[in-house]
Amino acid sequence: MSLDTAVATQGKAAAAYAQLKREIEHGILAPGATLPETDLVARTGASRTPVREAIRRLAAEGLIVLEPRRAPMVSRVSIAGARALFEFRRLIEPAAAAAVARSLVTDRAGRASAFRGLRERLAQLHTSQLSAAFETQFGELTSEFDDLLVAATPNEHLARSIRELRPHTRRLRLIAHADTDRLHDSLREHIEMCDALVGGDEQRAASAITLHLVHVEQAIFHRLWDSEPGSLSAVELS
Repeated sequence: MSLDTAVATQGKAAAAYAQLKREIEHGILAPGATLPETDLVARTGASRTPVREAIRRLAAEGLIVLEPRRAPMVSRVSIAGARALFEFRRLIEPAAAAAVARSLVTDRAGRASAFRGLRERLAQLHTSQLSAAFETQFGELTSEFDDLLVAATPNEHLARSIRELRPHTRRLRLIAHADTDRLHDSLREHIEMCDALVGGDEQRAASAITLHLVHVEQAIFHRLWDSEPGSLSAVELS
């Protein structure tokens, strides 16, 4: 294989990986869905070699399950795994929030201004009525908060740990956001987190993000257990 061919293959693999990862995160490729290679080739427009490389990367991240003589499958949502994920998030994200609040006291990178601007847009949305547009903007603003928090986290190990969890937290967020009655409450929680961060209050920031995570976890499990039995087909109950 020539160098040019290898580079082109790597580029196609990266594009296929990014597409499939995005579709898994947003539920377009649902938990438990089988992914025959021929379908993935047609779906991504890439050849078999780049598709196989993309699948290997996604399997290494726990988003796809590979078993001998079976088509790749989007990993199911595990209740035990979700609990473990939130347990870990409650350890690292409050620590990150406290570190960000501390760093914003002597902010030289304009991070505080970004959080203030986001806070105003969250507050404006909070006064709006629930609608499809509301839900879309809600998802965009809360994702922006997550991105800002990671970007502002001064400890690179904390930031990387949070970033690597994002594909899994996004999949669980789809379940939490199905409870539309909680979206306005979640906005209030994000506003509180922004206020604590910009105010440089480490303890308040850590407490605010801990409370938010507790509420998100509760919403997810209430949604799962209150669902019709057939709707849990893509959820592992152990």
